[in-house]
Amino acid sequence: FGAPLVAREVEQGTHRLVWTQGVTRLRWSAVKLTMIGLGAIAVALAYSALTTWWLTPLALAMRGTGRFGFPFFDLYGPAPVAYTLFAVALGVLAGTITRKVLPAMAITLFGFIGARTAVTIFARPRYQPAAELSFPATTERMPNPARGDWILVNNVYDGTGRLVDANGIRICPSAASGCDTLGLVNRWTVQPGDRFWLFQAVEAGIFVVVAVVLAYVAVRIVRR
Repeated sequence: FGAPLVAREVEQGTHRLVWTQGVTRLRWSAVKLTMIGLGAIAVALAYSALTTWWLTPLALAMRGTGRFGFPFFDLYGPAPVAYTLFAVALGVLAGTITRKVLPAMAITLFGFIGARTAVTIFARPRYQPAAELSFPATTERMPNPARGDWILVNNVYDGTGRLVDANGIRICPSAASGCDTLGLVNRWTVQPGDRFWLFQAVEAGIFVVVAVVLAYVAVRIVRR
């Protein structure tokens, strides 16, 4: 929806008529962006409400896996609405720069996927400092999976602090026999599950701010 907003007008030459009818380019841009923005928000809100309602029972049943990854985080709450605004604004800017509909759509698609992937991999795990959890291998208790913690790193160390198993876990109850786990310690780096909605708000805010900046740049280019 965003890519053709300006690109189609310029590609078909209709901008020469539209922008010479007593309506300023700023007003034209503002009205167009407001209409498409409100429409996108309405659709995204409905979509987000539906997916949140649909996924909630599954998220509760699978809470031990955490809700910070796909599909839960990406389809829940305010995040999909912010993603939609970002995609529309990116499309508008791409169309404004390229002045061609199809190239603008391609840039929007790959730009959206690239931005989402980069934020998911590099930014989301760092919205707040991670917590550290340690527990011996010979234990009767593990961290409660119902907390929904996002496990970023899970390593096993020996009594001297030497890494013996990267991205692994060693568990052997102290009452069991034949377990070679004496002195081993599991150390996890996690984002606690109770930060889920905070992370939702942070990520949604990032994409909304970027969307506003992209829309502003597009309007500036149209005015020139």
